[in-house]
Amino acid sequence: MVTVNDVNQALPAPDALKKMTIDELRQLAGRIREMIIKQVASSGGHLASNLGVVELTIALLYVFDFPNDQMIFDVGHQCYPWKLLTGRGDRFSTLRKEDGIAGFPKRAESPYDVFETGHSSTSVSAAAGLARAARLQGVECQVIAMIGDGALSGGMAFEALNDVGQHEDNVIIILNDNQMSIDRAVGGLSRHLEKVRLSRRYWKLKSTWEPRLERMGRPGRRISTWLRYLKRKGRSYIAADLNSVFFEQLGFRYYGPVDGHDLFQLIDYFRHIKEIPGPVLLHVSTVKGKGYDFAESEPSEYHGVAPFVIENGACRTSTKCETFSDVFGKEMLALAEKEPRLIAISAAMTSGTGLLAFETTYPNRFFDVGIAEQHAVTLAAGFAAGGLKPVVALYSTFLQRAVDQVIHDVCLQNLPVVFAIDRAGAVGADGPTHQGYYDLAIAKLPPNLTVFAPATKEELSMSLKEAVSLSSPVLIRYPRSEAPAGLFKRDNPYDVISHGAEGDVAILSIGALFEEASDASAILRRKGIATRHLSTLCTKPFDFDGMMEWIETVELLVIVEDGVALGGAAESIAAELKARGFAGQIVCLGHRDLTTGQASRERLLAKEKLDAEGIAETVINIQVETRGHR
Repeated sequence: MVTVNDVNQALPAPDALKKMTIDELRQLAGRIREMIIKQVASSGGHLASNLGVVELTIALLYVFDFPNDQMIFDVGHQCYPWKLLTGRGDRFSTLRKEDGIAGFPKRAESPYDVFETGHSSTSVSAAAGLARAARLQGVECQVIAMIGDGALSGGMAFEALNDVGQHEDNVIIILNDNQMSIDRAVGGLSRHLEKVRLSRRYWKLKSTWEPRLERMGRPGRRISTWLRYLKRKGRSYIAADLNSVFFEQLGFRYYGPVDGHDLFQLIDYFRHIKEIPGPVLLHVSTVKGKGYDFAESEPSEYHGVAPFVIENGACRTSTKCETFSDVFGKEMLALAEKEPRLIAISAAMTSGTGLLAFETTYPNRFFDVGIAEQHAVTLAAGFAAGGLKPVVALYSTFLQRAVDQVIHDVCLQNLPVVFAIDRAGAVGADGPTHQGYYDLAIAKLPPNLTVFAPATKEELSMSLKEAVSLSSPVLIRYPRSEAPAGLFKRDNPYDVISHGAEGDVAILSIGALFEEASDASAILRRKGIATRHLSTLCTKPFDFDGMMEWIETVELLVIVEDGVALGGAAESIAAELKARGFAGQIVCLGHRDLTTGQASRERLLAKEKLDAEGIAETVINIQVETRGHR
C-alpha cells in the first residue's frame, strides 16, 4: 500500500532506477500512479493513457541509456510517468499550467524529450529520421518509439513502418496495445490484434475446462493452474503466429504480446531486443487507466479530464454548462430526424465532438473511422457524391491533417460535405500542438467553401441548418467553451449586423469573440470614444456590401478573430474592404504567438490582447498615436 509520505518522497533519478530491485520498482510504480491521479484530479489532464504506461516507462528507463538513447512517444499524452522519472517530479504540480511543464513532450524542458508530439501516428517516421541521423554521424544509440494500437491505424504510421523495414533501421517500436485510441479503437488492425485475445486455441480453455477443473477441488485447481500457465505460453505463440506474418513481412522482428504491467517480463524482453540489430517490434498489452477503478472501467471518459474527486471520480464542477459541442450534438439529432440522408463521421472523437447520442440513436448512420482524418474527409466526399449529407466532426487541430483532402476531394468537386470544427481558436492547457488557430486561415482558400463562425447557441444551430440545406461544402468552426444564448437576434446567416450606436470607431468581431468585442465597445464608450460593434457569422462569402454601408463614416476599424493574425480571415476581409474604397485605418487582431500557448483560454486571449480590456487598449493607443501625429 502506497502512503502519502511515500508519494511525497523525492523520486529516484534515471540512473538510480537501474540499482533498484523488482519489488522496489513495483512500489515505485504505485507511487507514480498515486502522483498522477492526485495531480490530474487537481488540475485536469490526460489520466487513463498515463496510468496504462507506468511499468512500461520504468522498464525502459531501467534497461536503456537515456538520454543517449532516444525515446519518442506517439501523440505524447502518455508522457507523465516519463516526466516524473526524468528530473521533473519537483515541478509536476505545474503540469499544463502557464509557465509550468507541458502536458506533452517538450524539447526545451529536458534532454530526455527528443521530439515533440501532439498529433498521432508520427512517431515511427521521427524515429526513422533520428536513427538515420545517428548512423550517418557515427553516433551509437538506440531509438525507441512507443505507439498505441489506435495511432497505428493512421496511414502515416503504415507508410513509416514500410520504409523502416526496407531500410533496416536500428529502431525499436513498442506497440502499446490497450484496445483504445481516445474512444475505443476501430478498424481492421484493431480487429487483427483482437484475434490474439479471442483465438479459439486458448479461450476455450478458460470458458470450458477451467470451471470444470475448479469444481474438482484441490487436484483440479492444480491442473487448472498448470493449464493457465500453458495458456499464457500458448497466447504468446498464437500472437506471434498471427502478428509476425503481418509485421515481419514489413521487415520487423516481432516479439510478444508481453504483459505491459509485468516489470520482470518487460525488463527481460527489453534486455534481449536491445541487442538485436535492425527494426524490432515489441507487442505489449496494457490496461488503459490501470490502477484507478473509474478510469479502468471508463477509459474514454477518463482520457482527458477536468479536475475531479478521487474518491468517486466525479467532476469538481457542480453545474455543467451547455457547450458548443453539446449544442452541435443536439442539433444533429434534430436534423437527422427530418433529413434521412444525414450521416455523421468521427475520427476517434465521438464523445469529444458531442456525437455519442447520435451514434446511439442512429448507429447505421454513424461512422467512426479511428485516427484517420484524411480518410474521414475523403470518405465523406464519397458519401456526398453518392447522394448523402455527411457531417465530419473534427477538432480544429486535427483538421490540419486533412487539408489536401478538404481542397482536392471535397471543395474542387463542390460536394455537400459539412465540416463541424470543434475546439477552434484558443483551447488552453494542451499547448501549441492543440490550439485551433489555423482553421479560418485555411478555410479562406478552397473554392466553393462556405465558412461560418458562430458566436452563440442560436448561431450554431442556424449555421448547421443552413449547411445541411446547401448543395456545396460548408465549414462551421466553434470554440471549446460554453455556448452563450440570447445575446442578440440574427435573421440571416450571411449578413453583417450592428450592435449599438454609430461612431468613428468600429469593431468587427468574427465568431466567438463577440462578447469580448461587445465589452470592449462598452469600455470605449464609457471613455468617450464613440464605438460601433459589428459582428459576422459568415466569413466566406463575406457581406462586403453591408459592411461598407456600416463603416461609411468610420475612421478606425478593428477586426478581431480567434485565429492567426497573419494571413487569417481578418486580413483577407481588410484587403477587400480597402480594394472597395474604405479610406479609414484597419487593424487586425488575432493570435501572433503560435509556439507557446500553454495556459487557460482566458489567459491566452488576454496575452494576445483579444479580451475586452486588450481590444479597448489597442483602440485607445491608436487614438492617442493618431492625435499625436496630427
